[in-house]
Amino acid sequence: MTKEKKLTDRTLAGFLWTITGSGIQVSLKIGVLAIMARLISPKEFGVVGMAVIAIEFSKMFTQMGVGPAIVQRKELEDRHLATGFTMSLLMGLCFATTLFLGAPMLATFFRMEGLQEVLRTVSLIFLIDSFTLVGQALLQRAMKFKVIAGIDVASYAIGYGIVGITLGYLGYGKWALVTALLSQSLLHAILVVIIQPYPKTPKLDRNAFKELLHFGGGFTLARIGNYIALQGDNLVIGRMLGAAALGIYGRAYQFMVMPAALFGTALDQSLFPAMAKVQDDKQRLGKAFLTGVGFIALAGIPLSVLLVFLAPEIVLVLLGPKWVGVTLPFQILASGLLFRMSYKMSDTLVRATGAVYKRAWRQLIYGVMVVLGSYIGQFWGLYGVAWGVAIALIVNFLLMAQLSVQLTDVRWSDIAKAHYHGLLLGATTGMTTLILLTLCRENIDSALAVLLITGIGAGAQILLSTYFFPGIFMRPDQQELVQKLILKRFKPASTPKTTNPTHG
Repeated sequence: MTKEKKLTDRTLAGFLWTITGSGIQVSLKIGVLAIMARLISPKEFGVVGMAVIAIEFSKMFTQMGVGPAIVQRKELEDRHLATGFTMSLLMGLCFATTLFLGAPMLATFFRMEGLQEVLRTVSLIFLIDSFTLVGQALLQRAMKFKVIAGIDVASYAIGYGIVGITLGYLGYGKWALVTALLSQSLLHAILVVIIQPYPKTPKLDRNAFKELLHFGGGFTLARIGNYIALQGDNLVIGRMLGAAALGIYGRAYQFMVMPAALFGTALDQSLFPAMAKVQDDKQRLGKAFLTGVGFIALAGIPLSVLLVFLAPEIVLVLLGPKWVGVTLPFQILASGLLFRMSYKMSDTLVRATGAVYKRAWRQLIYGVMVVLGSYIGQFWGLYGVAWGVAIALIVNFLLMAQLSVQLTDVRWSDIAKAHYHGLLLGATTGMTTLILLTLCRENIDSALAVLLITGIGAGAQILLSTYFFPGIFMRPDQQELVQKLILKRFKPASTPKTTNPTHG
């Protein structure tokens, strides 16, 4: 087996494991959210959601891009690992202290009752996560995707799901969510430390620090812009419209982002280390990029259509009638799902080639557009905010696609062609869904029954279309990868032929 083919096969296997693990985790999140939404009020979700925003923002500085720098480096030595661990530990301690002391000021600014105590408690996450950064990066660098998927699923299912639901049922309200976050983080850290050993003696090597920080600095700048984009709408809503509105919008956003996270995480974790290994080969990078974009379009466009049409039933079944305000913001956000999923492919390519500073200013523009669009949109309520975010997503997709064109031999026409089969499948899915949904809503009163019948019917149409008419609905490279990823794994092993020995 050639080195190139071996890397391709490892990447495909990694993608399959990662998307399986992510799919299980998304399913768990939907189930946990459906239960906890009936146990905890939108206002309490909003308070904890604001605390999570503060945590995620601070993590950009505590991590300083050290993890991706470890994955991306061509040559990695123990001094890089020891320095990375020390940097993570020091920054974790620093930001845990800063958030604990700054909690009263943040609570006053956002005018949210109970936020101060929540912020001080969740600040412990910084200390816990500082022990996992290097180990997680080493697992990804070694392409141990099966292990990563297992850790993520176990820590969420046990740490967040079981703990959160139990405490929510016992009436602990927002503290059920806080404790769930802490226990998930702690279990994740324990598993990573046990499974992936690395030097844990505090040591700062000057040259290693500079080498990690060169890539990590650009990565962190881009993360700041991306964070502003991901949380800017929540900050505007929390400050201008209140905790209850933030709780409602947060659930709409969470539903929309789950499928994007499913494919985005799988592509990033499997393709980032693989692309980093061939970062100087423009032809291979371009081919991998177009294949990824095509797969995202094939999955994302039909899924976006389904979510927009089925939004009322999804909200009623999963959240209940008190959350009906989620429906329209969710539909608006779901309409931009393709752009959120597709830009992640460009993001992976750019980081793998080390062009982190070119990525950084584009992400800062994206972040500013989200905040500006959200602020203008909030005068029309949550719907206006959702439209502002959707427009910013389209602009970011175009900016990142343009950078991908710069870094590879890919042309704009190639990117457009990569979306063709996805658009075709999305159109047929839309027609099928509309027919089934109209018939079901006219004759069935149960939202659950409407959701199941329409969802299963549309899903069957997608599977049958791609199976019986692959030449129409799939690119040749997609057909080849589906064969490698799925079909060959389920073929029975051929029995070697035996011949009767002859006797002279």
